[in-house]
Formats: sequence, C-alpha cells, structure tokens
Amino acid sequence: MNIRDITRNALLYSQANHLQLQCGERLALTAGIKPGDKILDMGCGTGELTTSLAKMVGKETPVVGVDPDLERIKLATKQHSSDHQNITFISGDSSSQFPYFDKQYYDIHFSNFVFLWLNTDEKEKFLNTAFRVLKPGGKIAIQSHEGDNTTVMALAEKFHHKTNDTMTKTPKYYVSKEATESLLRKAGFTLLYSDYFPYTHTFPTTEDFLAFFYASYYHDETKISQEDKNDLIRRIVNDDGSVTLFDPTIYQIVARKD
Repeated sequence: MNIRDITRNALLYSQANHLQLQCGERLALTAGIKPGDKILDMGCGTGELTTSLAKMVGKETPVVGVDPDLERIKLATKQHSSDHQNITFISGDSSSQFPYFDKQYYDIHFSNFVFLWLNTDEKEKFLNTAFRVLKPGGKIAIQSHEGDNTTVMALAEKFHHKTNDTMTKTPKYYVSKEATESLLRKAGFTLLYSDYFPYTHTFPTTEDFLAFFYASYYHDETKISQEDKNDLIRRIVNDDGSVTLFDPTIYQIVARKD
C-alpha cells in the first residue's frame, strides 16, 4: 500500500467512523470517565473519539492518543490539536515511549476496537503496559468483539477476499469476552464490569457502509469489480437504500489496578 493510499484511507476513516465514535462514547460512560481523569487512548485512529474524551475530562487535563498508523496520527494532529491543546497525538503502540510511558500516571487506559488487531504477544504487552502506566486505582476500559459474524460484514469480507486486494491485509485476532477477562486477571487487574453490548447501526446508504468497511479494514475499493460490488450491494441493502449492521458480540470490560 503506497503513501497515497494510506493518506486517503486515513481521511476516509475520519469521515466514516461514526459507529466507532458512538460505541466509544458508550464505553466512556461505562468506564465512568469524569473531569480530571488523565487518559491514554491506545489505538486512537484519527482522533475523533480522543477529542470527545478530552471534552469529558476538561481542557486542563492531559489526554494522550497513540496509534501505529502514522497518517492517521498526522490527520488527528492537524484536525484536532489546535482546538484541544490538552491532547497529544503520538505515532506508536504499547511498546513506544509515549508521554509518561515509564510512570504510574494515567487514570484511564482506553481502548476502543483495538484489542482484536493484536496477536497473542501484543495483547500481553498491551495489558502489561496498561498496568504499568496506570495509577493505583486507575482503570482499563476495553471494547472489542468476537468476530465478523454479522451477515453484512461476512458478506463484505467474502466478496473482497475474492479480489486481488493489494492494500495491507492486517490480520484480526479475535478473542472472546471470557478470554479477555482471563488475560486481564493474568496482568494483575481486578474486573469491575464485563458484559456484552449488542449494537445496531444503520448506514444511510450502501456507499456509507462501504466507506466504513474500506477505511476500517484497509481494503482497496478499486480492487473489487463493479459486478461484484453490485452483487454485494443487492445482498445487503434495505428497501430504503440503507444498510443495517447488527453485532451481538461486542463486549465492554472495565478493570481496576489495585
């Protein structure tokens, strides 16, 4: 995937991530984020949710957004930093030297639909880092899901796997809610809340859904034939032209560092 594709994908993601934003704001409520909470948003993307979190904690409270996609971080910095000077955006991951990476500093380690992108070793490093940088009594908040088992997403993946898709195919490493709970306990956390969060989101048009799909999963829309695209659309579109995505496997977990 060349730099032009990556840059375009970042812009598309910033315009199409309404589902992630809405779910992330619900996770913030579940986690009980309050004014004054210092937040590490690990896997912040293009920063829309990070900005929402910054508004929740107040303009004097530091919020750090970290993401491995440099183009998304560049866009987040360009679009959000000037109006929200309490936010710092960093390109990196749990192994990076982000602000206060070596201190018990943060009140909340926040992660919205990031855990599924981490392999087994990365998940362990992610949780160990969270435990290290949180204050005693600080909380980790994770929202993830157990697989692309919704009809709409499964069809979209099926049609695009038929193509010679040259964009980066980042593998997904889904784990169950119960497995995530076990990993958190192993890292030293005490569970405070764990439950499924079945969610329905309706995209106004098929193009809105496809924009979300391409941006979130790094697919190249130019690699699917118009015939296949039309066939996919016929299978997922509602009578009014919208597309409804229902995911019963989304889960939210909040745990505390004692």
